[in-house]
Amino acid sequence: MRSVLLALGLAFGLTGTAVAQNYTEIKFGTESGYAPFEYKNEKGELVGFDIDVGNAICEKLKAKCTWVEQPFDSLIPGLQARKFDIIHASLTHNEAREKVINFSESVYAIPTQLIAKKGSGVVPTIESLKSLRVGALQGSAQEAFAKQVWGKEGVKIISYQDQDQTFVDLLAGRIDVVIAEKPNGIAGLLNKPEGKDYEFVGEQLEHPLLANRIGLGLRKQDKQLKADVDAAIAELQKEGVITALAKKYFAEGELDFLGAK
Repeated sequence: MRSVLLALGLAFGLTGTAVAQNYTEIKFGTESGYAPFEYKNEKGELVGFDIDVGNAICEKLKAKCTWVEQPFDSLIPGLQARKFDIIHASLTHNEAREKVINFSESVYAIPTQLIAKKGSGVVPTIESLKSLRVGALQGSAQEAFAKQVWGKEGVKIISYQDQDQTFVDLLAGRIDVVIAEKPNGIAGLLNKPEGKDYEFVGEQLEHPLLANRIGLGLRKQDKQLKADVDAAIAELQKEGVITALAKKYFAEGELDFLGAK
């Protein structure tokens, strides 16, 4: 990806002063309950790593950034209905989604892991999970994986419109395990006082559905916008901006900063 992205940056003249096309406003669709990627701070402001990256892309394209909040599972329909121009919400690039939308070049990659009570002995196998209730974010790659790999074998998968609600129900004992992207599990539960009795269990999950390369989602027909966004990402990676922004939110090793120098 590295050389391709750099070539795009040169081809479209993204030097911080020139872009391939003039943009006045770019509307991003996102959700607001997925810390540290996108969430509301104590002032009610939309913040997070994805928000910072999106704003940096807009700055490269000399466009005003507008953020439209929707539940995660309605983002692709919202994009197709032209409620916004781009999805930026820790969206995993996978084959199923690629059938209906285009993806930018990947910005980063995230591991997926299970969270359960300390000492539970839970591991990510059908035998271990068979009698348990597994919470997953509705519409996520984690939900798709859990249903395809475990659900068909009788494991009970419970879907939630908000990832934070999986943590609420785990604490309340309404579910036994949460499947989550690792940084969200840390920020959403394990780094909080109420999460002191919980931990990641088992190894990080490996599966094609959980390749977890994160990109921005765009409509199939918006080829010029995709090219310009790819070029902006390339320049931000080359300059080290994306890696620098991530240091506000992540410990070393939580993300793979793809293409970063």
